[in-house]
Amino acid sequence: MTPPSQAFIQEGEKAALLSRARIYVLVRLGVDAALLLLLLLQFLVSKTFSTAALVILADMLNLLIYWLAVRRWPTSATYLHLIVSALLLIAFDFAWGAVTFIPWFLTIPLSIAGGLIVVRAGFNGLVTLTILTIFGVYLGLIYLGRVPLPLAVPSDILLTMSGALAVVLLIINLVTESLVVYLYQTEEAQLQTRAQLLYTLQEQEQLRNRLHQVENQTRRMERLSTVGQIAEQLSRSLREPLEEIDSMLRTPDRIVENPAVIKELHEQVQAALRMTDGLKEYARLTELHIDTVNLDDILAEELARTRIPDNVKLTIHQPPVFPPIQADAEKIRLVVHHLLHNALQAVQPDGGEIVIRLQPRPDGVAFSISDSGPGIPPEEIQLIFEPLYTTQTQSFGLGLAIVQRVVEMHGGYIEVESGEEKGATFTVFLPRVPETTSTTQAVDATL
Repeated sequence: MTPPSQAFIQEGEKAALLSRARIYVLVRLGVDAALLLLLLLQFLVSKTFSTAALVILADMLNLLIYWLAVRRWPTSATYLHLIVSALLLIAFDFAWGAVTFIPWFLTIPLSIAGGLIVVRAGFNGLVTLTILTIFGVYLGLIYLGRVPLPLAVPSDILLTMSGALAVVLLIINLVTESLVVYLYQTEEAQLQTRAQLLYTLQEQEQLRNRLHQVENQTRRMERLSTVGQIAEQLSRSLREPLEEIDSMLRTPDRIVENPAVIKELHEQVQAALRMTDGLKEYARLTELHIDTVNLDDILAEELARTRIPDNVKLTIHQPPVFPPIQADAEKIRLVVHHLLHNALQAVQPDGGEIVIRLQPRPDGVAFSISDSGPGIPPEEIQLIFEPLYTTQTQSFGLGLAIVQRVVEMHGGYIEVESGEEKGATFTVFLPRVPETTSTTQAVDATL
């Protein structure tokens, strides 16, 4: 079985040969058509028909047959065609009724054409030697009187010119052979390079397909891993409130007699609902619905919804005029909600201070929420934005993951400054216009 690279080289050689043969056939047909037109004009003037027209028509037929055959047998068809063309040059003598030397000069371009069509060492030499043999036999028959045609030139001149023609053909053969060897090596090198390039491209395509398969498999494994983490976190986070609720429901009399139990039952249900709401929010981060948004209004609305404990001091730094941005209002509301909720949790139960700052920027806006809580250990800062990472018992670990996802979907970024016993500051930068509103950064819906 032929290797793909070798098959490519063979196809390239055949295509190049057909291209050269097409040019040769078109040139030859053009010359024959011009000669035929001249003979036609001569006939119209002198009313004398020349049998040379038949030879020209035979040569045109020879060219058409060659063009049909060269597609299937390029080398042998070219050799036979050139030999038939040399015999047709001898037929010109019979068409003119005398042995003349003029048509024989056309053997020179025939010899050159042999090497230029089939660029292969030795082919041009074979064509030249065959042509010399044919004309040598023809010349011998002339001198032996076997050819019943008169000589158009003296015999000694014909012999001298024939010898000169043979020497010219041999010299041209040597030059053409040298050129053919060079062209053959160059063409072979080009085809080898193209074959290697094709092979490299095929390897790259195979590697790209394999990489795509590996990426798909990796994403599938990541999804399965994430689903498993969600299931584990869901079981761990919801188990405690559900067990509390189950325990309370087993003693209905205690629920009726003690209003505090009802309050605790309500709190446990609310904790479970908050965790399921976090899952719902994370799953809905699919695309942005852009509108004009006033960040200060969203902050005011979120603060109005949030209960600030008496032991927490809230300070807001806000310029008199705050520029609007183009953003998704509901998703920006989630950012403010989760950052504010985290700050409140950080200062509880002992209380503390929360500082909110709004700052306009030339290319957008920035806002930060700082707390005076215990801070975040350095080894945990890189983990806090990971989904399902949490240090709290009644939390699902999606709050900061939602914040980071929303900010990235708007083309912004978030920074964290913290240290142990120094509190934490979350600063969000949002561009004036989102850099992307595509769903490429959206959460996989299969999760």
